[in-house]
Amino acid sequence: MMAKRSWKTRILKLRVINCIFVVLAVKAVIKFFSTYGYYNYPHLPAEVIETQLYKQISPIFITPKSKPDCKYDGILKKELSILNWEVPKTFDDFSAAGLVNGSYIPDHCTPIFSVAIIVAYRNRQRQLDIFLPYMHNFLRKQNIHYRIYLVEQQDEKIFNKGILYNVGAKVAIRDKFPCLILHDVDLLPLDESNLYVCANEPRHMSASIDKFRFVLPYDYLVGGVLALKSEHYIQVNGLSNRFEGWGGEDDDFSWRLSSQKINVIRYPREMSRYTMLRHPQERKNTRRRTVMKENQRDPATIVKDGLTSTRYTSMHVNNHRLFTHVGVVV
Repeated sequence: MMAKRSWKTRILKLRVINCIFVVLAVKAVIKFFSTYGYYNYPHLPAEVIETQLYKQISPIFITPKSKPDCKYDGILKKELSILNWEVPKTFDDFSAAGLVNGSYIPDHCTPIFSVAIIVAYRNRQRQLDIFLPYMHNFLRKQNIHYRIYLVEQQDEKIFNKGILYNVGAKVAIRDKFPCLILHDVDLLPLDESNLYVCANEPRHMSASIDKFRFVLPYDYLVGGVLALKSEHYIQVNGLSNRFEGWGGEDDDFSWRLSSQKINVIRYPREMSRYTMLRHPQERKNTRRRTVMKENQRDPATIVKDGLTSTRYTSMHVNNHRLFTHVGVVV
C-alpha cells in the first residue's frame, strides 16, 4: 500500500514540475518576442524611394550614346521573393555571361548607377561558393553597373574587418565608384525589389534577417549589409582599425555616422529580407565595448583612426572572372 502511494506521489510531483516548466517556457517566449527588436521599424515609404536614389555613374565608365537609360521603377515594385529555405546550395548550371573581373554592365540599356560591393573575407570558402553565383544572378537582373571586391585577410592574425573594409574602400574609390556596399559574405538578399544602389543617405539594407526572426535587433544597427556614398565613407574616415575579432566595428561605425550628423535610413521589411548562411561563430572581441567607449570619449578619434590611418604589411589586387581579389596581410 505504501509503495503504491509513493508511486502516485512521484507521478504527481512530476506533473507539477512539468506544468511549472511549461508555464516558465511560455513566459520566456512571450517576453523574448515582446521585448527583443523591432518588427515594424521606421523606414522610407516605398512610394518615395525612387526619388531618394543616388544616381551617379563612375566617370571611367563610358556610356554608349545609342542605348536608352535603364529603368528601375519596375524593379522597386517587384513583389517576388525567395523563401530562405529555397536558396540553392549548389550552382552547377551557373553562367558567368557578361562578367569581367567581378564586374557587370547591362548590354541593352545604359545604367545610371555604379556600385562597388565590398566583401571582407577569410576562411569562408563554403559560403563564398554560394555567395558569388547567387549574388551575380541576383544583381544582373537589376540593370546596374557593379563590381564585387573580395578583400581577403591572408595571415593568421586576429580577423580585422575594419582594416579590410578600409582597404577595399580605398581600391573602389580609386576605381571611381561613387557608391559602396559593405557586405557580409554570409548574407543573401531574398526580395527582388531590393535594389543594390545607394540612396542620398546611408541605407542599412539587411534590416530583416531570418536568424533574428526577420526582426531588427536594435535601432542603431548598421552591420550586415550597408550602402553609402563614397563621400560619406570619406567624411567619417571609414571604419575604426582597432576592433580585432568578432563584433564592435559596425556599432562604432554607426556612432561615426551619427557624430557627423549623417542619418541612416531603411526600406520596408518586404524589401529588406535576408537569409544568413550557416557558419561557425567567430571568436568574439572581448574588448569591443571598451574600445567603443574609448573611441566615443575622444572626439578626435575619427580623425586619428580610420581610412587615412589604415596600416598593413602588404596588399595586392588580382582580377578573377567572378570578383576582384584584394589580398591583405595585416
